[in-house]
Amino acid sequence: MDALNVINGIVVSLGIPTIIGVAVYIGRKLQILEDLKDIRGRFNVVESKVGDLWADRLAPAKSPRQLNEMGNKILGESGIKGIVEEKRDDLLKIIREKNITNAYDAELAVMGVMKELPKHCPDIVEKLKDGAFKVGANPDTLLFVGGIYLRNLIFEDLGFALNDLDKAKDT
Repeated sequence: MDALNVINGIVVSLGIPTIIGVAVYIGRKLQILEDLKDIRGRFNVVESKVGDLWADRLAPAKSPRQLNEMGNKILGESGIKGIVEEKRDDLLKIIREKNITNAYDAELAVMGVMKELPKHCPDIVEKLKDGAFKVGANPDTLLFVGGIYLRNLIFEDLGFALNDLDKAKDT
């Protein structure tokens, strides 16, 4: 019986420190995960601000955004203007299916549909890549510029005026 007590004592002695050590180790790992979540949130904020700066290079932030000289150059030389005009009716139909009720959401919908243009219209992908190469930009830049152009083309068809954006963003 004494041998059994000695063995139990050794197991308990070794087991409790091991359990405590494992608990501390797991706690530290969970703290690291929490720190990573915080970093991920901060990265998302920085990513958003970088996106705004990028957009400002082509269409300065004022309501409503309009293409500047560089944005208009890309619009004219890349072929995105022709793509938007060719796909206008198809894109308008997709946007109308979203049942938008205000100018702000309409603008977001237009920009979102343009961002996904290659998915909606896979036949334009090569033209988009060629146009991006021609003007020294990337396809996302062309889609952003095309989105501003499309918004201006179809906003009234959606039942809104561009100056409605000022009112929507002021509220």
